[in-house]
Amino acid sequence: MNTPFETLICAYFNHVEYNITDVPFGQTNTTKILEIDGHQYIMRIYNKYTKSIEGIELESEITTTLDNNVDMFEVPIFLRTLNNAKYIELEEGSLGAVTTFLQGAVPQIMSAEQAREFGRLVGGFSARVREFSVDNHIYRGTSFTKMYDIHPLATSQSIRSFLENPPFPISRKLLAFYRDMIEAVEGSGQTLEVLPHQFVHHDLLIYNLLAQNNKVTGVLDFDFISWDVAFMECTISLNHLIHESEGSFEMIESFLTGYSSERKHSSQEIEHLMLLTQIYYISVLHFYIGQHYAGITVEHNFIFILQQLERNIQWLHQNEYQLQTLLYEHLVH
Repeated sequence: MNTPFETLICAYFNHVEYNITDVPFGQTNTTKILEIDGHQYIMRIYNKYTKSIEGIELESEITTTLDNNVDMFEVPIFLRTLNNAKYIELEEGSLGAVTTFLQGAVPQIMSAEQAREFGRLVGGFSARVREFSVDNHIYRGTSFTKMYDIHPLATSQSIRSFLENPPFPISRKLLAFYRDMIEAVEGSGQTLEVLPHQFVHHDLLIYNLLAQNNKVTGVLDFDFISWDVAFMECTISLNHLIHESEGSFEMIESFLTGYSSERKHSSQEIEHLMLLTQIYYISVLHFYIGQHYAGITVEHNFIFILQQLERNIQWLHQNEYQLQTLLYEHLVH
């Protein structure tokens, strides 16, 4: 009996010799590198709880459009099966697909120049995806503002059960902080509908980018792309930089210099940075709770993100004036 990956290979290639290697990335799906006749591809078995046919269709449409219209970076493209399909349905209920393999290494953000290049990529990505036209009938994925819809097993009831009886050690202080963040978001009145919306990648961290010769050349992992508040993209990557640089204002200003060379925002959007930060981290934590209930070990990732949320929220409060000044200076029209 064929393994899921053997079934996937048979759907895409006729009687070929191949080599499969593991990858150091891919926490949501099961991913392998496939090599045939000196050519490399990415094989992916999608998480059945988080990837639907509509989700693959959306990812394929966006990456194909970017590939055809954008020179700034490359994206993985879905190959067609022998039956001209973009994916296959496996017996256990999950979906599988093969995409192109992109060359490059994970970029570093150790210098101001690297931070500027990171910002330029994020701003450029956001500006180009903003041009996508959508109608009311297109599938738009799940907005992070719908934090109880991020994972089908992370309902308000299951999250409450998780917090009341954590399956692994979490300090009382962190649990109380997590509850406070949830209450802050729920009590915000969700004033975000008036802000500009567009498709947002939601995961433009250095780990999902590829670089060559100190230039970011590839964008990976479109699993969480969905229609959301446009400023969410900047918020997520900015928080990533704050964490990676330990709050260096030199690095933050370089990031904003690069970002603003490609994309601007309004003062109204910038005013929602704190709320969007809370929503982003809570949604990621809820996703990990869903993964826990799906039988996946999440302790390390969950604690890491919860601690990062606490540190970043504290940093944003302590440095609010200086950061807001930089945001207005660089981003406002």
